[in-house]
Amino acid sequence: MKLRIGYHSLAACADGPVRQAGKEGVFVVGASFFFEESVKALLPYINAVAERAELFDSPPMVRFMYKGVFCAVYPDRCIASPMESRDHVRNFADDLIAYLSDIWSRHEDIVPNHRVFKPGAVPQILKLLSGTNCGECGLKTCMAFAALLARQQVHPDQCPHMTRPLAQTYPVLDADGSQVSQVILHIDGRQGAVDEPQAKEKKTAIPAVAPVRDPETGLLPEPLTNRELEVLSLMGEGQTNPEISKRLGISPHTVKSHVVHIFNKLGINHRTQAVVWAARNGVI
Repeated sequence: MKLRIGYHSLAACADGPVRQAGKEGVFVVGASFFFEESVKALLPYINAVAERAELFDSPPMVRFMYKGVFCAVYPDRCIASPMESRDHVRNFADDLIAYLSDIWSRHEDIVPNHRVFKPGAVPQILKLLSGTNCGECGLKTCMAFAALLARQQVHPDQCPHMTRPLAQTYPVLDADGSQVSQVILHIDGRQGAVDEPQAKEKKTAIPAVAPVRDPETGLLPEPLTNRELEVLSLMGEGQTNPEISKRLGISPHTVKSHVVHIFNKLGINHRTQAVVWAARNGVI
């Protein structure tokens, strides 16, 4: 099968600043372009070799990281962010097209990965964790770790308190050490085979998350306010709206309003998605 990978209608848009409490805002540049012909046949091959690849079927797309930039490739288009400047956009687009073309040129030697990414359930994953927010995984809270693990952005080995799995089934134990239930995590095998020194390093050396927006959420229409960041941080600790209301000394109605604003700005509709975004961007 012949596939010519080219693009047209390259567009760049600046967003920001996205800021964290007490820090300078960072302007973010995103890019989008359309492919000259459908690259749907390429998606499982990207999923097989690209860094942090996640394949979806509705709509069909593969999300991955290339040279520090989050990319979402659909059959007809690509969206990528963040980039340093508008000048970076053109160079990156050319580089990415070359990368995708190279994958296709080698596709007969690559075993395609058709496995569709299925994020885990954060409440279930929390049952596997200590709940002490010990920080040994490199994150501030167990909720943040569970949110990233659900999306395979961290590995179970990074938490020293998780029980050893039976295949990909993790037992949930009671206080006496007896199994009371189990949680199945679809962990990408490419992330699993590490020797002991590497596993120890992973537990303590999680790459710092830059204060920039996740491209899957879309461009932010405006920065999160300091109060919204406080609410988001408490959401990351697993607190409910009434608990956040009591903690911040504001009414439940005001908390609900802040949560709605956060959802609208991030382009999401679920608290778990907000926690994932916050964990990736260093808010929690």
